[in-house]
Amino acid sequence: MKTMSVKEYLIILIIVLIFAAVPLIILQEKKDNLSEMQEFEKYGVYEVKKINSEDGNILRVFQIRNTIGERLRGELDKSAKLDLCYILWYSYNNFEDINSVEVFSYYNNSGDMKIYYLYEIGTREIEISELSNATEAEVMAYMEYYYRKIVKLGNLNVMDENIPYWKEADNGYDSSNK
Repeated sequence: MKTMSVKEYLIILIIVLIFAAVPLIILQEKKDNLSEMQEFEKYGVYEVKKINSEDGNILRVFQIRNTIGERLRGELDKSAKLDLCYILWYSYNNFEDINSVEVFSYYNNSGDMKIYYLYEIGTREIEISELSNATEAEVMAYMEYYYRKIVKLGNLNVMDENIPYWKEADNGYDSSNK
């Protein structure tokens, strides 16, 4: 039985590295080439409008949510919180010359579109929340931290009347006293 020489081991190592590295490079190139909308589409965003107004440029983001998880009255469900944080982070870091971001989120209630929530925040408030300095991974990992800040700094209006009652979490609140 013949043993392999160092030269043969190096050739095999180089071939293995090429086969391992090329797919990673291709995946990174694909991610870099995603358009703004393709990035947003991961979070249910179907339209983005940049509006010029007297108060400055407004970025209006429209989202459709097909599912809503359990949530407290006046609150968003966990996945909507993550989506909102990501949308604000991406908007701040990828759109220039905007003064505020408005998010209009709709819930697909068996084909009948209902407004889930409206949210508005200025870019200065995004900076204050520190969301602007976060990486994408940090937004995902520390979503609850950033969400609490942006809700206090911005204006969140959850349309509870449009959400099915069975989506409300039971927190001891007697809904018959509404």
